[in-house]
Amino acid sequence: MGRFELNQSDRCRIDAARHELVNAQQLDMSDDRAMARTIGRLEVALQQLLEMFGEGGEQP
Repeated sequence: MGRFELNQSDRCRIDAARHELVNAQQLDMSDDRAMARTIGRLEVALQQLLEMFGEGGEQP
């Protein structure tokens, strides 16, 4: 993959993904609802990062 320049929106998405990852690492694993919310947020963050890199439309 070639290098490309990140715009402000891209940087915000990356920061948001990092924030969600930190939150997931501090999660109380005994709280099922919090785990479900966190998994959903991580899924959205990952989808946005894949879209940013031009691979958002591909499904496994």
